[in-house]
Amino acid sequence: MADTRPSKKLAMPSESELVSFEHGAAGHDGISSNASGSLLIKPCVQAEIDFYESAKDHPMFQAHMPTFIGALNQHDDQDAVAPLLESNTNGVVAPPPPAEGVDTTTNDPIPTPGPIKRASTWKPSGGQKLDTGLAIVLENVTAGFTRPNVLDVKLGARLWDDDAPMSKRRRLDEVAAETTSGSLGFRVAGMKIYVGPTPSSDSEEEPNVEFKDGYMSYNKNYGRGFDETNVSNAFTTYLGINSKNPETVKPRAKLLASRILRELESIQYVLENEESRMYSASVLFVYEGDDEALETGLKIEHEAAEKGNQEGVDEDDEEEEPMEDEDGDEIVPQRVLETRLIDFAHASWTPGKGPDENALQGIRSLIAIFKQLLDS
Repeated sequence: MADTRPSKKLAMPSESELVSFEHGAAGHDGISSNASGSLLIKPCVQAEIDFYESAKDHPMFQAHMPTFIGALNQHDDQDAVAPLLESNTNGVVAPPPPAEGVDTTTNDPIPTPGPIKRASTWKPSGGQKLDTGLAIVLENVTAGFTRPNVLDVKLGARLWDDDAPMSKRRRLDEVAAETTSGSLGFRVAGMKIYVGPTPSSDSEEEPNVEFKDGYMSYNKNYGRGFDETNVSNAFTTYLGINSKNPETVKPRAKLLASRILRELESIQYVLENEESRMYSASVLFVYEGDDEALETGLKIEHEAAEKGNQEGVDEDDEEEEPMEDEDGDEIVPQRVLETRLIDFAHASWTPGKGPDENALQGIRSLIAIFKQLLDS
C-alpha cells in the first residue's frame, strides 16, 4: 500500500474546529478529535512525531500502531490544516485477525531498523496537557464503535528513558516496585466500560471507579491496587465475565479473549524481531460494548470473509471506494475489536541492541493471563 500520509507540519486548528475526546481510558488531558470523530489530535513532543514518521521503515511494527496522518504546530497558516482534518485515514492499518487455525507466522525478511534523531529531552506530563506547540493527528481507534470499551495497559518494568533526571527515575522505579509494572512488566493504567444507564450497586461502591453517561471509568489508582496474584481480575472485569449474566457473557468474552490473544502474540513476534526501545508506552484494547452492535460487527466480518472466500483474491481488481455520508465523511464500518501500541514519546529504534525485553516482559505476561482466561 502506498504511503499517502502528509509529512509536513501544518497549523494547529482552532478550538472551534475540535471536540473533546471522551473515550480515553488513562486520563490524558488535551486530546481532541475532529468533528466527525475519525481523527485524534494529541499534544506531543518532537520525539513522538519522529517515531511515527520513521515507522514507515518498520511496516510490521507500524501495523500495530494507530495510523499516523500528520503533525501540527501552532505557528503556521491556519488555513493549511483544513485538508488534514477533513481527510480520511489513509495509510497502513493493522490487518484484521486471521481466521481460527490459520498460521500467523511469516517468513518475510525483517526490515533493517534505522536510528532516530532524538531532538527533545524528557518532559514528564503526569497525564496533564503538554504545552509544546506540537500535536500529532492519528486515526481514532474508537471510531466505528457504538459503545467502545477501552483498556490502557502500560508496558515495562522500567518506565523512564535515558534522558530522565535521577529524581524522575527514582519516583518511577518506586511506582514499578509497588505495582505489577515491576513484577509482570505491565500495569493497568485505566479502563472504561459501558454498563448501561444504571450501574450495579457493587460497582458504585468500588474505590477509584466513577459512573458517568453509562460508563464505568477506572482511574490509574485502580490498576495500582493489584499485584501478580489478582491482576487477572481487571481483565475479567474488562471482558464482563463478572457480570450478572455469565452464561450469556462468557462465550462472548472467550471470543474476545481469543482475538486479543492473537493480537498480543503478533505484537510479541514483531517486538522479538525488531531492535527498538519504548518507555511508558501502552497497549490499547477496544471492543464493542453494545451487544446489538457487537453482533452486527461480527455479522459484517462473517459476510466479508464469506465474500472473500467465494471471490478469491484478484490483484487486478480495483479497490472499492469507501462509503461516505451526506457530509462527505467516510463511514467507518462497525468494528468488533482493535488492539494498538500507543504513546511513543520515549520510543526509538536501537539497531544492534536486540529486542525490547522491557516491553516484551509485559506482553508475555499479558499473553499468559489471556491464555489463563481462555482455559478457565
